[in-house]
Amino acid sequence: MIKSSIYKYLSIFTVLIFTSCEEILIVDDISKEEVTIIAPSNGTILSSSGVTFSWDAVKSADKYRLQVALPSFEAAQQLILDTIVSKNSFIQQLNIGKYQWRVKALNNAYETAYTTHSFEILNNDDFQNNTVILVTPANNLITKTALQRLSWNSIIGASAYQLEIADENGTLVKQQNSADTFLSHTFEDGKFTWKVRASNGTNETLYTTRSIVVDTKVPNTPTLTSPTNASTTTATSINFQWSRTPIPGSTEKDSIFVFNDSALTNLNFKDLAANPYNKTLTAGIHYWYVKSYDAAGNESVKSTTFSFTIN
Repeated sequence: MIKSSIYKYLSIFTVLIFTSCEEILIVDDISKEEVTIIAPSNGTILSSSGVTFSWDAVKSADKYRLQVALPSFEAAQQLILDTIVSKNSFIQQLNIGKYQWRVKALNNAYETAYTTHSFEILNNDDFQNNTVILVTPANNLITKTALQRLSWNSIIGASAYQLEIADENGTLVKQQNSADTFLSHTFEDGKFTWKVRASNGTNETLYTTRSIVVDTKVPNTPTLTSPTNASTTTATSINFQWSRTPIPGSTEKDSIFVFNDSALTNLNFKDLAANPYNKTLTAGIHYWYVKSYDAAGNESVKSTTFSFTIN
């Protein structure tokens, strides 16, 4: 009778586990959905080597697989592009010729069928319609590294690229022409925009722009104020307070560290903290300090370590 009851409860437990897992792993079935292509539509003839592929987003899709073949998938001389993207558009430089492209939607469990269209690049007469794709550094990068390698993808038919760097007031910091698709620049601290356009000697594309914040300064060291060093209290709710003069640049934050030993090896807790900071602790001797960080990756020197006793 006991054995029978055990088997019964085990069976129920197993069913509950599988039911729980199924609920966690449920993913929408998108296999019957269709990807609707926006551009280039079937039979499109282009006069620019820069092709913007776009399609309608599919609900519950996480990503898309995009392929381009020369001249077609059935008689492919070359698979020009095979990539997975998270957005529903992608820009690619292609030589003059006939192409097919196709796209399908995917999620963690399902995928749609491909939707396929054909197009032709007849010439590159509309050079000015190309778009320069910036590669590095990433847009809106916040960094403590002053020396940056600015890079971008090449444009077919381009003979030169114009790079401009401006500070947050719009003052031009650097302007340079280059036949290369990269340029190294050492930034001062501050917020900047950098932009690149391509030229074929006759026409120019529009500029493509990105922003960057460079912050090389280490945050100031926090000064502890409460609880004072070597103080004693009977309260278990502790109000930690400190001060720090902020430095202009990227966002600064403080972290508090509390230990149970003077060697600072037995960590009680650490937390991202705003001044003042409250925490309930148990009786005993506690040791604490605060350290500051900024969004660029700089770290301050840790503050002096204070101790206090809860009786």
